[in-house]
Amino acid sequence: MLESSGLMKDAALLALPEGMELDQIHITQTGLVVEVASTTPSSRCPLCLEPSSHIHSYYHRTLKDAPCVGRQLQLSLTVRKFLCQNPDCSRKVFTERIPDLAEPWARMTTRLKDQITSIGLSTSGKAGVRLGDRLGIETSRNTTLRRIMDIPDDARASVVYLGIDDFSFRRGYQFGTILVDLESHRPIDLLPDRQAATSAAWMRDNPEIHVVSRDRSSTYASVQMEREHGHFRKKYWPLFTPYCQKKNPSNQQFGRNSGRNS
Repeated sequence: MLESSGLMKDAALLALPEGMELDQIHITQTGLVVEVASTTPSSRCPLCLEPSSHIHSYYHRTLKDAPCVGRQLQLSLTVRKFLCQNPDCSRKVFTERIPDLAEPWARMTTRLKDQITSIGLSTSGKAGVRLGDRLGIETSRNTTLRRIMDIPDDARASVVYLGIDDFSFRRGYQFGTILVDLESHRPIDLLPDRQAATSAAWMRDNPEIHVVSRDRSSTYASVQMEREHGHFRKKYWPLFTPYCQKKNPSNQQFGRNSGRNS
């Protein structure tokens, strides 16, 4: 094991956040171990958000970081515990947060997590492990899949162009319906079955749909016909009724009766 000569205070070497001081670099058989310390004069209590500069104690965290020149990189991070100065706060001692580097209780840095997520989205679990190994990133199939599953869902906007088709939860036994936004090419919902009533109810809750793309299934065809009929009745029947009453003044109940029978 080799140690770098002298202190290295230029944290920009590893693009560390402001307030982090690079102390020593150890070269091992598996990669690099970098000792880093936090030097910010104060920190905020995560509960009451009051700043404090009264240090209670120190402790060490070990974080996996993104690889450096093809070598695995590990941060040995020295962080501090502070005394909360707010007498009304229930938390008397708290650990300083470094959100630009890692989340609390995380075992890897945010940038390494983002790299594993990108690898997983580009490949898959097993293929992502093989690619990560070539890039110097140590990960596993389950870790890669967890990173993908942790991605928050985007808030769904109005769906104008909808794709609808059936799929199998269990081949030959249980089927459902998948709904896809044809503009973003992303699934937006899964329905528990492929019944016409379920799909029709979903479409009634989303009246902004203008175009529906489907296969030749009679189930989805009936859903689309029901939707188009309801759309026609809602949009054009108020215009059509006065015309019919004008042509047949004796039938004053035409609009109400016809609307009920339609």
